[in-house]
Amino acid sequence: MATQEADTTGPKTFARGLLIMDVMHRAGGDGLKVAEIARQTGVQRTTVYRFLDVLVEQGYLLEPDAQRRYVFNYARFAASSTLAGTIEQLKPVLQRISAQTGDSSFLIRREDGDSLCVHRELGSYPVQVLTVTIGYRQPLGVGAAGLALLSNLADDDIELVLAANDKKLVRFGGMTASQMRRLIQNTRERGWSAVGNAAVPGVMGVGVPILRHSGAPIFAVSVSSVMNRMPLKRQRFIIDVIRRELEAVST
Repeated sequence: MATQEADTTGPKTFARGLLIMDVMHRAGGDGLKVAEIARQTGVQRTTVYRFLDVLVEQGYLLEPDAQRRYVFNYARFAASSTLAGTIEQLKPVLQRISAQTGDSSFLIRREDGDSLCVHRELGSYPVQVLTVTIGYRQPLGVGAAGLALLSNLADDDIELVLAANDKKLVRFGGMTASQMRRLIQNTRERGWSAVGNAAVPGVMGVGVPILRHSGAPIFAVSVSSVMNRMPLKRQRFIIDVIRRELEAVST
């Protein structure tokens, strides 16, 4: 057992985390204290504490109550299910957008200060943007969809994101927080985002957010292609295509 506890990396660590998750799931709404979790899993208390800190931080468990009992956060998984359903609903939308534009289209959602690609479709044009794949993550605002998401946040939230990403932005075409603020202002004035030579050199993208009824952005759709294929007139054409296809579905 001592040897297992000493191994804090790799598959054994992952297995212990899953074991704790399973125990918490089976505990239901009553939750468990650290001592009970340690007893049921056979994992030392100090190690249990480390896992619980991460699971609470990531939203898998709720903050401990006054009795120091941890409870599984079932709502997080219900939300994930809803997100998955929305992604499935939007996949045909992206297919139609890429079919009409001939270019790669992307479905992006926000994860804290990052944008995450959750779906991608390729078009028929011989040169496609292939570097942004499903699961690709970058600072929010760097790509066209991420910029559309960032521009639709409240000003205070935008500043929090920019502060968190301050040292990361420079890796994307030398981007700075000041430049990002100008892009946000331009996006708000224009009504859609456009950014080039940032996420991928030689590539330009345009994006449109998908908003909740409250006005908060939940996803964004973008289309990207090589720079010489994206003059202003074509950007407007692509935005019209995206908006028309999004209007045909309810998210």
